[in-house]
Amino acid sequence: MRTKYGLNMIKKNNDFFMQKALDQAKLAFKIGEVPVGAVIVDSDGEVLAKGYNKIEKDKCQLYHAEVIAIKKACKKKGDWRLDDCWMYVTLEPCLMCLGLMKLSRLKGVIYGAKSPLFGLGCKFDKLPVFYKKGFEIIGGVKKKESADLLKYFFNLARERG
Repeated sequence: MRTKYGLNMIKKNNDFFMQKALDQAKLAFKIGEVPVGAVIVDSDGEVLAKGYNKIEKDKCQLYHAEVIAIKKACKKKGDWRLDDCWMYVTLEPCLMCLGLMKLSRLKGVIYGAKSPLFGLGCKFDKLPVFYKKGFEIIGGVKKKESADLLKYFFNLARERG
């Protein structure tokens, strides 16, 4: 019988799950996308879904790694409610993605690098999203690896013009 992963078990495995998100970010990098990757983990510690940025490929801002992962997780669960699931993402989520996470009833998000341009961090709790259960935001897991991949991508992009 599998036991439920509580917050403590999720936190103990942060590096493991964030590495899976980094692997997704590397897939985005390979196709010329901003390297952001995401995975969703259920309360049993199973990876339900993975996603990486496909904004340039699909020519639409809806194709953030987080949105793709949520869509896949909902399909796998057969429900839009992702209660007790956690998202791991390599970059601090934007307003759109954080709103979708909360509306999808994720338990929380764990991210790598901060996003000085679009990330919301703790400001998100002040947004009026009408779902009573808490939503936890944890930052800085594999921060250096996440930030280094993004810096490398943007340095290459600047070199290419």
